Amino acid sequence: MKPFHLLAVALSASAPSARFTNAQTNVGCDSSCPPVGYENDSSHLCVGSNVDAFASSRVHQICHPSNGNNGNSNNNYLCTLVKALEYKLGGETPELLSKKRTVDVSKDQDGNNGNSSAEVYGPVALSPFFPGNTFEVWTLPSEDDAADDENNDETSTNRNDNTTKGGIAVVLGAGNQSFLTLMDVLDNCLRHRRPVLVKHHPLREWLAKPYGIMLAPLYQRGYFAQVSNIGNDATRALLSDPAVGHVHITGAYKTARAVREILSQTRPHLSSNDVRSMVTSELGCATPHVLDDGSYTDAELRHACRTIAFGKKANGGCNCLCAQAIVLPRRWAQKDRFRSVLFDELRRQPTMPCYYPGSVERKASIVLRCKKAGTKCTTVIAPSISEETLVRDRDQVVVVECGTPGEEGYNPEPLLTEAFGPILAIVELDHDGSDENGDYIPRTAVPFLNNKENIFGSLSCSIYTPASNGTEYTRQGLQSAMANLNYGAICINQLNAMGYLTVFEGGKWGGVDKLGQSGNGNIGDLYGIIGNKTAKAVVYGPPLETKPMFDLVDSPPNVVLDAMMEIVCSPSVYSGMMKVFKLIVTRSVYSGMMKVFKLIVTRSVYGIVSMISHLPMIGGGCGGKSEG
Repeated sequence: MKPFHLLAVALSASAPSARFTNAQTNVGCDSSCPPVGYENDSSHLCVGSNVDAFASSRVHQICHPSNGNNGNSNNNYLCTLVKALEYKLGGETPELLSKKRTVDVSKDQDGNNGNSSAEVYGPVALSPFFPGNTFEVWTLPSEDDAADDENNDETSTNRNDNTTKGGIAVVLGAGNQSFLTLMDVLDNCLRHRRPVLVKHHPLREWLAKPYGIMLAPLYQRGYFAQVSNIGNDATRALLSDPAVGHVHITGAYKTARAVREILSQTRPHLSSNDVRSMVTSELGCATPHVLDDGSYTDAELRHACRTIAFGKKANGGCNCLCAQAIVLPRRWAQKDRFRSVLFDELRRQPTMPCYYPGSVERKASIVLRCKKAGTKCTTVIAPSISEETLVRDRDQVVVVECGTPGEEGYNPEPLLTEAFGPILAIVELDHDGSDENGDYIPRTAVPFLNNKENIFGSLSCSIYTPASNGTEYTRQGLQSAMANLNYGAICINQLNAMGYLTVFEGGKWGGVDKLGQSGNGNIGDLYGIIGNKTAKAVVYGPPLETKPMFDLVDSPPNVVLDAMMEIVCSPSVYSGMMKVFKLIVTRSVYSGMMKVFKLIVTRSVYGIVSMISHLPMIGGGCGGKSEG
């Protein structure tokens, strides 16, 4: 059975087989090809379908996917879902599941009881487009670990995601990134088997048209529908409808709380836990970037700062995973050098407008309160991302020096809420200065970050450690930190945003704090390995000596990005390379023609002007000699 036939079975097991014609056998179709509802869909062609356009040259990728040996398949959510379905039907064990080990973390560095053990899956490669990056999935026992073991399948993959079966899932779309809502739709529809209704964010109403094209197969089967921004009253009425059995939110903590209140008021027969289980969410975080103690080379310092600056300035700081807090060892010998390099990077990398509603006002409020408290706030001026883009002072990053907890003048204000804008706080943690056993992270940083009275959220974080401290796989202190640090994604020597990419390969994305500050539930976990446990994705980047791939100044040329897109979106490596070749040839020819055209026009204009300048009637006006 072909992989995507399994997907069709998963979506609609009772659907009758489509008409089977002799022409379809030419490309290997069987009686279920094309699936019901796709016969007249030009984006879903098979030879012998009712749509003839391109039928002779186009192979139907849902019925005839590639063999999975190219970058597209390795990084595609749908292909990983297919692998998971095949595995559950007795197929080959995925690489992530085949690499399993147990890490004993029963004691922390102080000898106190920690988590007894962690089951670790991986490491496996994150993506062929990000060489040198690997990831693992860590699962640890939770307080109610035994309560839901029998539900350890794809319909219940997190202790906070035991949603009541049935009903429509309403997805309240994200306003800051276009792809997030698409992933939420796929996760709810294909992993959880829920029909989905999307309400687009007011900033992203234009997504309705491309979503309608991309999700046409789901729409035609009745599994997907969408509406534009319909206002608060209509949204409330929508959520109040008894047909709604689940709500997924990508947004702010207060939005998730408001949704739960609506569900509680309109469903008085449900308990608070029932209402909680109806809502999954991906919310914000005051994302920390932690510098390990130790001796860094100049390149390591610069590369860490470059990554942090990119994470802060991308999208104007309007990301749930943008850098907001830098955590330093107070007695670290290189902290002043680090600050100098960080400010250089913030000035070097261009600024994007802080466009998201409320972000500028929130930043101004935080900075005002910090200044009134006597906290040092420094605005770092940088050029605009482009000549056409207007950037104001309010869009520039403000660095806030919080100080050291427990000391006079310490101000945690910028750590206690998600800024969702251009604020970057620096906090220094006191420790005894001895890092011989690599104990700063587990003994000092982890307890501080796990206490949500100190810092908001648990979505993702980054840890930077120099080569002089040893490798992260063998260093016991860092292994203990991975087990005990309560963040949903932990990235070592890498931008924390890379944690999201693990979703496409069987990892997960979502917060883990019990307060729900960063949300409830997760997306991903396509292999169903989390069950009722606490889980986190851990990404290991290349050594810090390696130049970062993320830099707003030194971005890849457009042709490189377009070539990568062609490869990713092609059904095979060969097809992708042919498209890249065509792309390069086309642009080279176009560039050459434009140069020739410019040369011809320039010389033609010069010749005309030269000729006109010698005409007797207007020659004087053109600079030529006049008669009479």
